[in-house]
Amino acid sequence: MSKRNKTKERVTMVVFMFALTAFFVSIISAVHISTKDLVKQNESLFLKKSILYTAGIKTPDVPKKIEEKFKNKVKILNDSPPFKYEVTSEKGKVTVNTVSGSGLWGEIIAHVGFFDNNTISGISFIKQSETPGLGARIDESWFKEQFRGKKRPLKFVPEGKSNSETEFDAITGATVTTTAIKNMVNGI
Repeated sequence: MSKRNKTKERVTMVVFMFALTAFFVSIISAVHISTKDLVKQNESLFLKKSILYTAGIKTPDVPKKIEEKFKNKVKILNDSPPFKYEVTSEKGKVTVNTVSGSGLWGEIIAHVGFFDNNTISGISFIKQSETPGLGARIDESWFKEQFRGKKRPLKFVPEGKSNSETEFDAITGATVTTTAIKNMVNGI
């Protein structure tokens, strides 16, 4: 094969790869632009459900009903970080705080709610990047639900050993994550 043919072949390959890349980037950009509003709406619904859950309010699955319940039950106390909300629940007024802490692999952001008597109404995690099967278990119902009715200052005990209103079960093998949660709740 001549030197000229090799050069032509290489140029053809580069042009082909550039065209293919441009085609797929265009498709991905179009999908991103066309779904931008839907993504924003879903993020807003996720946060609203988290706030309602933290206050102990059962959240419906229909977006319109979530919006309606949020509008009727939640008052925004601070609309810049750290965000703070007042929620009217069946058990009374709940102050929901947005808190953050350092987990093993990155920042953990949560909503933590308190009744006026410093009793925890609930906790919900809105961002975490902990190890799946270990620290990421903070998103499991058993872990979140154990905080309802607890009082600060909290301390953690081995999994399955919690027996007072100031103790919660740690996640076995996730000491850094569990410590971060304790510090986040106690630090409010």
